[in-house]
Amino acid sequence: RPSARPMALRLDAQGREIDERGELVVNKVIETSTLSVNLKQQRANAFAQAQAEAQAEIASQAGADFDDPRMRAFAGKTRKKRSALQFVEDGKFQKEADMHRLRMQFGDEKAERMKERSERERKHAERMEKLEKEATMDPNLVPVGERPSAAKGASAARPLAPLDEIPDVEWWDRDILRNGTYDDVTGGKWNVNMDKFNVYVEHPVPIKPPLNAPAPAPQPLMLTKAEQKKLRTQRRVAREKEKQEMIRQGLIEPPKPKVKISNLMRVLKDEAVLDPTAMEKEVREQMAEREQAHQDRNLARMLTPAERREKKMRKLLGNDAAGEVHMHVYRVEDMSNTKNKFKVDVNAQENHLTGVGLIAEAFTIVIVEGTAKAVRRYDKLMMRRIDWNAKLNDDNDEMDADDAKKNKCTRVWRGTSTSHALRRFCFETFRSDAAARRYLAEFKLEHLYDAA
Repeated sequence: RPSARPMALRLDAQGREIDERGELVVNKVIETSTLSVNLKQQRANAFAQAQAEAQAEIASQAGADFDDPRMRAFAGKTRKKRSALQFVEDGKFQKEADMHRLRMQFGDEKAERMKERSERERKHAERMEKLEKEATMDPNLVPVGERPSAAKGASAARPLAPLDEIPDVEWWDRDILRNGTYDDVTGGKWNVNMDKFNVYVEHPVPIKPPLNAPAPAPQPLMLTKAEQKKLRTQRRVAREKEKQEMIRQGLIEPPKPKVKISNLMRVLKDEAVLDPTAMEKEVREQMAEREQAHQDRNLARMLTPAERREKKMRKLLGNDAAGEVHMHVYRVEDMSNTKNKFKVDVNAQENHLTGVGLIAEAFTIVIVEGTAKAVRRYDKLMMRRIDWNAKLNDDNDEMDADDAKKNKCTRVWRGTSTSHALRRFCFETFRSDAAARRYLAEFKLEHLYDAA
């Protein structure tokens, strides 16, 4: 049966508790709840004890070599120096807002350049204003011994380098003058050494430019339909974001809400409940106004009759930037078929081609000139679309098969010229080849007949 008597307390020489075998007894500290006042007091006691130990250690090391007598510890708590009252300059926040708008509109780099340029202009204006004030200043009011502009200019002036003496005869004239003086060219006489002249021209030695030639511009990339659609979407989103940012900065007014009959109650809410008839009337007026604005924009984009005609001609004929006139020459063996003759004539006029069709005794020569696109379209007509061996009518007239195969169209020559030789297209009939050649000789085109 265990004894109810308490255990005997055994202490060592240092006053620490030990057990029966003489070993130290470790007692765990049991945390107990206490008041905040006690915790503050414990922290204050611990801080005071640590400060006392530190001061004692400093006092013990006072005679050491690393002790600096100029350094001393302040007993009081160091307070942060109160800053002086600073006033904001007039227009500072306005400049920051303007700079922010420029960055959002033009980018950081361009905005910085614009800021530097405005700063230079401001300094230049201040300098010019100062010079104007000095120019209009009364000289009697300037103190004796002082000249505002002259004193500064004298200090900034530099001594000029001495000029060389002017020679009696320049070195480039000394070799061609026989006597070596300018007396050889006085009185309208030229006593010069002609052996010094030749037909050669002395060119300066070519030197390399200080900068390298700029790299060629990148070639435009051909995009697919899907890529073009994606690029348009990205541009539209970027424009909308830029518009929202400008609205946020207050540069433009926000758009009015787009009210329709379908969203009348959702947008206006209480106003629509108070007077539905008036709100409906106002909404219908806004809808009519938006529709009219849409019609006005379409009307503004619509081309005038002259612009529409020019666009049609540009699409039909093309636009030759070089201004060259393209010319084609064809030889047709037989132009007796009136249908083929009508096609040749009408297509030349519709494509705004100039030229002539010469119907001679042996063959027919067709000369056309115009833009590259029009001549290319006319070439397809002459070489592929027209059936030159077709019969004139659909009756039962008999035609020899050998004669039908003889008729054909051949392109004799094609090239370019600087201007039109003929004013319009027409057909001319001649009884002999000599008469047809004389007709082309009037326009200096007889060589085309010889080639055909």
